[in-house]
Amino acid sequence: MAHHEKIYSLGELIHNPHVVVSLRERGIEVIHDLSSVSGKKVLIRSHGAAPEIFQQAEELGIGLIDATCPFVKRLQRQAADLVRQGYQVMIVGQEDHPEIQGILGWSGGGAVVIQSLSDLERHDIDQRRVGILAQTTQNRNKYFDIVKKILGRSQELRVFDTICHTSQARQEEATEIARRVDVMFVIGGKNSANTCQLVEICRENVPTYHIEDAGELTPEMLHGASVAGVTAGASTPDWIIEEVIERMTMYDDDQEIVKNEEAETDGDTAPTAAEDAPVDDRESAEPGQEEMMNLDLGTPRQIKQGDLISGVVVQVRDDEVLLDIGGKSEGVIPRRELSLKDADDIQENFKVGDTLDVYVLRVDNDEGHLILSKKRADRTKAVDYLEKAMEEKTELAGEVVRVVKGGLLVDVQGVRGFVPASLIERGYAGDLEKYLGTTLRLRVIEFDRAKTKVVLSQKAILQDEFFQAQKELWETIQPGEIRKGTVRHLTNFGAFVDLGGVDGLLHISELSWGRVKHPSEIVQEGDEIEVYVLAVDKENKRISLSLKKVQGNPWDSVDERYNIGEIVTGTVMRTVSFGAFVQLEPGVEGLVHISRMADYHVAKPEDVVNTGDEVQVKILDINKQDQRISLSIKDAQKGRAEEKTDDEAGGENPSASGTGVGVNLGEVFGDLLTKAEQK
Repeated sequence: MAHHEKIYSLGELIHNPHVVVSLRERGIEVIHDLSSVSGKKVLIRSHGAAPEIFQQAEELGIGLIDATCPFVKRLQRQAADLVRQGYQVMIVGQEDHPEIQGILGWSGGGAVVIQSLSDLERHDIDQRRVGILAQTTQNRNKYFDIVKKILGRSQELRVFDTICHTSQARQEEATEIARRVDVMFVIGGKNSANTCQLVEICRENVPTYHIEDAGELTPEMLHGASVAGVTAGASTPDWIIEEVIERMTMYDDDQEIVKNEEAETDGDTAPTAAEDAPVDDRESAEPGQEEMMNLDLGTPRQIKQGDLISGVVVQVRDDEVLLDIGGKSEGVIPRRELSLKDADDIQENFKVGDTLDVYVLRVDNDEGHLILSKKRADRTKAVDYLEKAMEEKTELAGEVVRVVKGGLLVDVQGVRGFVPASLIERGYAGDLEKYLGTTLRLRVIEFDRAKTKVVLSQKAILQDEFFQAQKELWETIQPGEIRKGTVRHLTNFGAFVDLGGVDGLLHISELSWGRVKHPSEIVQEGDEIEVYVLAVDKENKRISLSLKKVQGNPWDSVDERYNIGEIVTGTVMRTVSFGAFVQLEPGVEGLVHISRMADYHVAKPEDVVNTGDEVQVKILDINKQDQRISLSIKDAQKGRAEEKTDDEAGGENPSASGTGVGVNLGEVFGDLLTKAEQK
C-alpha cells in the first residue's frame, strides 16, 4: 500500500485498542457503514461479514480486501449448507460478536445463538434434525457441555468441531499455567472474544486479572503471590506483553513469572508463534549462599540473591551466556534474561572476554551455577541513574521510539519514559510524527521507582535556557551594537526580532533606506539577520532596532556610484505638481523637474510618466550633503541620439539656444527651479 493510500476496515481489524491506534496511524481507518466510503478500498477483517456486505460493496463500487480467517469461512459455509439441508442450526458463541453476526447472515436467519446452558431453555429444539456449530474462539469444554444437554432431544444430531486449533492450544496452555501459579494475568483487549475466554478459563483455577497494558498493573495485584502466570490474547502485541512482564519484575524480584507468551499478527484467530518459558526461583537464596573469592582482594565474599556483580564472559552458547564471577562455579545468563536487543543474536552481541554487570536471580541451580540476569542489572542501574538524574536535574538524551496518545515514548538508558506533548517544546509542538527517531534533550520531572514510571520534559531545559539567555542579554546589550537575531513575527508597523530570549522591534521606517509599504517586502518570518541596536529601555523591557543602519546610508557614497552627465535607469516613485521623483536605488531618489520631462510643454507630470514606470534619466547635479539629485528625462532621450557637450547648461542644444528657437524660462532656469522646489 502506498504511504498516502488510505484503506478502510469494516469494524476494528483487531480487538486491541493499542493496535487499532497504530493501524490508524498507518492509514487503516475503522468504519461501520460502507455508504460513507463509496468507491474506496475496504478491508473485511478476520471475523468475516454477512453476504449482504459483499453485495452492497459491489453496488457502491467498493474494492473489498477479504481477510476473513479460513476457519471462519469454513464455519460460514457449514452454517449455510445446514440451513439449505433443512437442519435447525444452533451456534454456541457470543451473540453480539462480529464473527457470529456474519455467520447468522450466511445462514439466512435460519440459526439461533446459544451463549450458555440456560439459553437452551428459551429455544424449542427440532425433534428431527439439529446441527451444532461453535464460534472459533469458543471454550471447548463449555461447547461440549451444551452438546451433551442436546443429546437425545432430536432424531438426528450433527456436531461440528469448528473451534480454531490455535485457540484450543492457547486455552489448554493457559489452563496448565493457571493450575501452578498463585495469580494469573491475561493481557488483551476487553472486547476480544478469545481473550475473554482465556480470562474465564483461568478464573476457574486461580485469581485472575484481565488487563490491556502495563498501565493497569499495580503492586497490590501481586501481593502475597510467589508465582505469577502470564498469558495473552491473540491480538495482543509483543511489546505490550514485554512491558507488563518488565513492570512485574520491578515490583518484586523474588517473584516467579510463568509466561505463555505469544506474538500475533492477523486478528483474534491467527497467532504466529507460541512459547512457554517457565522460570522457577521460589527457593530462598539464604540457605544456598555460595562462598566466592574476590579476585582483587583475595578475600572471601558471599553472593546472594539480589546482588549486582560483575563477571567475564567465558562461553557464548545459542541460548545462554556463561560468566566467570571469580568462584568455584560459573554463572549462567539464560536467553530470557538478556534484553530483547541482545537476545536477537547472542553470538554477535557477546564475545569471550567481555565484562558484564549482572543481577543474581538465584544462588544455585541443580548444576551448582548462579542464575544471572543482565536485563535486570541494566534496568536496576538505569533506574538508579534516572532517580539520581531527577534529584540533580541532569540533562539526558532520549530517542523517540513511538508516538502515542498525548505524547511520545522515549528510550532513556534502556528504560521507556513518557514525554507529554505539552512538554516537548516551549510552544506548540504540532505534528508529533516528526519527532519519531529523533533524539530529545530531556530532564526527569516525575519518577516512580515502584511502577518504573518516568515522565520527562524537554521544555524544562528549553525554558531554563530561555530565561538564562534573557538575563544575559539584558545585562550586556548596549545601544550602538550590531547583533544577530531571528525574525519572529511581522506586523503592519514592523517586525519583531528574537535576539536570543528577548524580542526587539524593528520599525518599518528602519527596515530600508528606501520606501517600504509592508515589512514582508524586506524580511520574512524565520529570517536570520543582523540588526543595529538603536535604543535600550531596560526598565520597560523595550529594544529598538534598525536594519538599514547595518547596511549603511547609500547617500554616504552616492558620488562613488553616480556621475554628473551619466544616463541611468530609475523607477518613478511618485509625481507632484512640479515634477516626478525617480528612485535610482533603495534610499536614493532624484527629482525630474516638470521642465525636464519632455522637449515640449508639459502641463502636468502625469502626461508623461506614472508611478511605477521605469525611465531613463540623465544626472544633472548631485548634492551629497543635502541628499539631492537633479535628473532629466528629456536630456536622457537627447543624449541617446547625440553627444552632449554642455552638461552645466542643463542639457540644451547649443545651436537651438543660440538662435533662440524653442527656448522657454523653464529650460533656461531649470536647475535653479529644481533646487528651489526640492528645498
